[in-house]
Parts: sequence; structure tokens; C-alpha cells
Amino acid sequence: MAQAMRLTLAAVVLCAAFVAPALAARQLKQSSGTINFPGCTFLGDSEIARNKDFSSLYTALQASGLNDSLSNLDGPATLFAPTNEAFEEFLAAANITAEDALASPYNRIVLEYHLIPGAIMSESAFADGEVLPTSLRGSNLTIVTDEVNNTEYITVVGYASEATIVTPAAYACNLVIYGIDGVLVPEDVIYPFDSEVLLSYLTETLAPGFAEVPLNLVMAAVQSGQTNVVAEAELTAINGGYLQQIVALYEEAAGNQEALLALDAVANEVIQMSSCAKVTPLIQQVPSDQDLQESEATRMTVAQQYPALAQCVNQVRG
Repeated sequence: MAQAMRLTLAAVVLCAAFVAPALAARQLKQSSGTINFPGCTFLGDSEIARNKDFSSLYTALQASGLNDSLSNLDGPATLFAPTNEAFEEFLAAANITAEDALASPYNRIVLEYHLIPGAIMSESAFADGEVLPTSLRGSNLTIVTDEVNNTEYITVVGYASEATIVTPAAYACNLVIYGIDGVLVPEDVIYPFDSEVLLSYLTETLAPGFAEVPLNLVMAAVQSGQTNVVAEAELTAINGGYLQQIVALYEEAAGNQEALLALDAVANEVIQMSSCAKVTPLIQQVPSDQDLQESEATRMTVAQQYPALAQCVNQVRG
């Protein structure tokens, strides 16, 4: 059911992405030809905050809490900025309201999919077939260039959507910003985000034969207060004796403290739902804290917030 929903959404959004660019109506002011200037606050200093054609993105960035991150980037980055029309088409395709989208844990995930580490300073720097890693771990975008009637079009292709660049580069803080006419949708973003759909999807992906489980989705579920749903799916996998995908989740999360804490929250919930003995085979197969690059701060948080897990790990590993 969840897979069908995702594919249907992908098809609808993909069709909606083919909108002719309208540069004049959505022009972003090129206030500076440089980036990395001091004292910058992203939303306050960017044209996105003042341009009425990007008000939906402005609201989404505020709701996601990404403003602070974008104002304090360690290095330059590129942001693909969907127009208001792009957000309207996306909401219609996903059959959700703007309020539901802003409240969803997917809000930040989708926005991170639009952020590229590294500054792409002008349209001429985009190369056909170029693969761009995004700030959403493990997710990439692909550039496709085409010429129609002597006009070059640059298309950004994602997992379940694509969008055309409709404004030249604008600059704010460490960011280069390009307006686009579609919302880019990463893999494993499933609307609506509810318990029934989530449980169905996770149970399917934890079954034998699946190559991997979506770590981003697990993190989003925990952050939205649905740890018990993930735990229920994980317990089903443990009862079935198939642990490969769960172990792979931990391996993928290595070094990512936020992801490790999310997985620990789920394991703690599984223990509370069943017993330490039930998760012992999983603990025996999960890499050590050192191999997972789990920090001392993370270990202290686990001991304080997830005592059932901490006690069980000590029993199993001594």
C-alpha cells in the first residue's frame, strides 16, 4: 500500500514538474555576486524573505528550523528554491494541506533535499549528467541540460520529481540560490505520514529480500513521536528472525549521532514492549560503539534517556 502511494505520488508530481519557466515574474534580485560575507542571517538577508513569489518556501524554512543552519554553514552551499506555484502543485499532487505539510517531519527532509554542499556560482557551471550529493544523507540530484529554440533549460532531477531552474543565481550568506518550478521529492517520503502507512511500509522493508531500510524515514518517525510504530515493525522482524536490514541501519548511521540516538530510542522501545532476551540476537550483531563512532555524549544520553537499552547492552556485552 505504501509503495503504491509513493509511486502514484511520484508520477503525479513528475507530470506537474513540466512547467514553462517564467523568469520575469519570479526574478530573484542579484544583490551580491559574492558569498561568505560576515554577519549574515539567511532569511533576513535573502531575497527569499522579501520576494512574494517565494513566500511558501520562506514559511517552510521557518517551520523546519533550517534558518539557523543556513545562516551558519561551515562552507558554501547551493539552494534550489521552489516557487509558490511549485509548492501549490506539490500539495495538490500529495493531496495534503499546507498546514499538514509544515507540521510533518518530512518538511525538513524535503528541504534538505534541495540543499547542495558547495557553491555553484552560475548556470554555466551546471554540467549535463552531473550528480549532486545533497544535504540529505545518501540522496543525490542529477542535472539535465537541454536547448529548445536557442534557449537552454537546466533541469534538476530527483527521485520522485524534477524541476527547471527559473531564476539566475542570487546570493545570501554562504548560499547561492536558484529558483525552481517544482518541489524535489526524495525517496521514502510518504504522504500522509500516519501510523498505518508507516507501519505497513516499515514492515515491508524489514522483510527478507529488501536491500535496505530508509534511515531518514526512521529518524523522521522518531522525531514525530512515532517511535512505537517503528519498534512494532522492528519487533516483527526480530520475531521473524531476519535482522540484516536492522543491522544495516546501524551501519549506515555510523558517525551520525542523531541517527544513532533515533535507533537507540527504537531499540529501547522494543525492549519495553518485549524483553532484553528478545533483542539479544540483534545486540550481538550490531557493531560496537567504537565501530559506530558513537560519541561519549551520545552514550551518556542513552544511559539517561534509554535505561532499558543501556542495561540490556551491558548484560549482553558485559
